[in-house]
Amino acid sequence: MPVNVRPAVASDHRFLAEMMYESMLPVVGRGMFDAALEGTGVDPITFHETLLLNEASNWGQIDSFFILEVEDGTPGGIMGAYFNNQPDLRPLTAEGFERVAAKLNWSKEVSQGFWRKYVSFFGFFGTAPQLQHPGEYILEFGAVRPDLRGRMLYRHMVKAHIERAKERGYKSVGSTGVEGNLVVERAMGRLGFEVRARFGPEHYRGMFPGMVRLVYDIPDAT
Repeated sequence: MPVNVRPAVASDHRFLAEMMYESMLPVVGRGMFDAALEGTGVDPITFHETLLLNEASNWGQIDSFFILEVEDGTPGGIMGAYFNNQPDLRPLTAEGFERVAAKLNWSKEVSQGFWRKYVSFFGFFGTAPQLQHPGEYILEFGAVRPDLRGRMLYRHMVKAHIERAKERGYKSVGSTGVEGNLVVERAMGRLGFEVRARFGPEHYRGMFPGMVRLVYDIPDAT
């Protein structure tokens, strides 16, 4: 299938938000913010859209994403990236949350309720071991539309990010999979990624099955 991979732009925000959420559903069937959003009146896709539009997504701003377009010109997939040298490696920092809560007009009580649930999973600080990644340039929120899966489209976005990382001087590209998602683990293995670390459910208070960290070392990186 002919495809085109291009950088995302601001007008892509709704599709990005939808696919960010879609990327979290395999294996666990829920998103990383679902529990914290309970009782807020905000659905996960609207929340992700707000993160993007307020530059509060710590795991990939709009301009970090690539959009995969299929033959008819419609968007078929996304993949973002962030860097592992950030002082806070959580998907949402305290500063970012202030902007999001203000945009959503949350009361102090709603904001505090969300933040309590959020830090119970991700920790009070952004340096917890399970947030660390052995790669430098980290892929995140990679997903292909459900009706287009099984056509080996994911690899086009991975290769676009590898090229971007190489151009920017990074020596390695990292990716993360949910423990048990063998489809992603095998697909990344075929692209040259190797498993470098695993974090089991004990790192997530038994609330999550765990994560697999994969790394691709860029050949001839300087």
